Amino acid sequence: MNSRSRTFLILALIMLVVGILRYFMKAWVDALGVPEIIGSLIVSLNIVLLVALVIFFVSEGRSPHGRYQVAAGWYLVLAAWYTILIVAGILITARTGTPTYYEEMVLAHKTLPVVQHAISHAVAFVFVAVVGLLLGWPAYWVAKRGRPGASQAGQS
Repeated sequence: MNSRSRTFLILALIMLVVGILRYFMKAWVDALGVPEIIGSLIVSLNIVLLVALVIFFVSEGRSPHGRYQVAAGWYLVLAAWYTILIVAGILITARTGTPTYYEEMVLAHKTLPVVQHAISHAVAFVFVAVVGLLLGWPAYWVAKRGRPGASQAGQS
């Protein structure tokens, strides 16, 4: 297994653990009086995906033969996994009736019909993918400037 595959697998497993914690965490932290936004951020799949974005694009940028397209590919596969976990969390929450962070928009206190909510997150994959690719581009190029063997003109 190469380092990119290992990195992806580790991040996917971390995301799975966070997704499972997200299912149970609301009941735990509500009992402690933790504000909803804080509890949701503690188990945010978005934060894991953002960290993964930086890891993928910066590591490809630093690699002597790294390519933006490779980082983009790994990011998109992880973003698809992220979407699958969210949709699964929404559907499982609806089926079990458990109060979770998957059941409503945090702080908006709006609920959507379950299927509409799940579909909206599946469609949001396109937005997550485009924004991730746009954010990954500068991370890749900044890291690429520091590649071993890159021109160090102007530096002493």
